[in-house]
Amino acid sequence: MGSPTVAAGERSALRGGVVAEPGPRGFAPSVPRVVSGRAGWLAAVRECAWLAVVGACAFVGVLLFGMLALDSGARPVPDATAVARVTDGDTLWSVAARSAPDSDQRAVVGRIVELNHLDVGGSRLGGTLIVPAQRG
Repeated sequence: MGSPTVAAGERSALRGGVVAEPGPRGFAPSVPRVVSGRAGWLAAVRECAWLAVVGACAFVGVLLFGMLALDSGARPVPDATAVARVTDGDTLWSVAARSAPDSDQRAVVGRIVELNHLDVGGSRLGGTLIVPAQRG
């Protein structure tokens, strides 16, 4: 058997003894280009440099965002303590806001839990709590 006859405008390409079907007009099949030698090395260096620049920019962005978050204007949790009475409707957050209003409220709540050996969210209704207290 011979090879099939193909019109001049629709030639098929032979690859490894297999006839490839022609694609739509103007369509060239995508063949991966392998670049070797110095040109391939330079392309790899360029890509690595680009990735390094993107990584460095991301690192600097996260670092700046972290620095802005640290400078929230809140004072550290006070070292001094006081006794606070827990009344109806109080939460650890409301007690923390009363005892140290200028400090980071998360840190104050954590310190109250630590000082009183509480379960998170636990409070003693009608009881007292040892709380960090601001002076002044």
